[in-house]
Amino acid sequence: MSRFPVLARVAAVALALLLLARNRPAELAARWRTVIAYAPRELATRRLGGSSTAFDRRFFIFLESARRALPRTTPGVAVLISRPSEAALHLAAYQLAPVPVILSPGAVPAGWIAAIYGAERPAGWRVLTEVPGGALLVRDRFPG
Repeated sequence: MSRFPVLARVAAVALALLLLARNRPAELAARWRTVIAYAPRELATRRLGGSSTAFDRRFFIFLESARRALPRTTPGVAVLISRPSEAALHLAAYQLAPVPVILSPGAVPAGWIAAIYGAERPAGWRVLTEVPGGALLVRDRFPG
């Protein structure tokens, strides 16, 4: 017998023991149920059920909808959100990658799209498309 399958089994057992030692059984059972429920579904649906979106699942739906609606040539996205957080920045950067993302900047770089989370529509911007939870906006070329 090759050493690789034996080492793989030993590593799997060691990882399982570490997982059990560092987590409560009830938490592990809940995570296992989530894995079973979401495993056969589309990636976006699996991510929606994951822990990285738990802080605001509607924000994830907004980001996923925005990602699907972005023009292919988008140089970057400024995500405008009323309560910026590190979790929101990480989720936006991951979800919209490889497009560069900034969260609630003071100024949006020229040519970038603004993805606004919520009902507000700032002056000087035109709605490119509405998405669940917000809209994609481009700077008006002819304000007024």
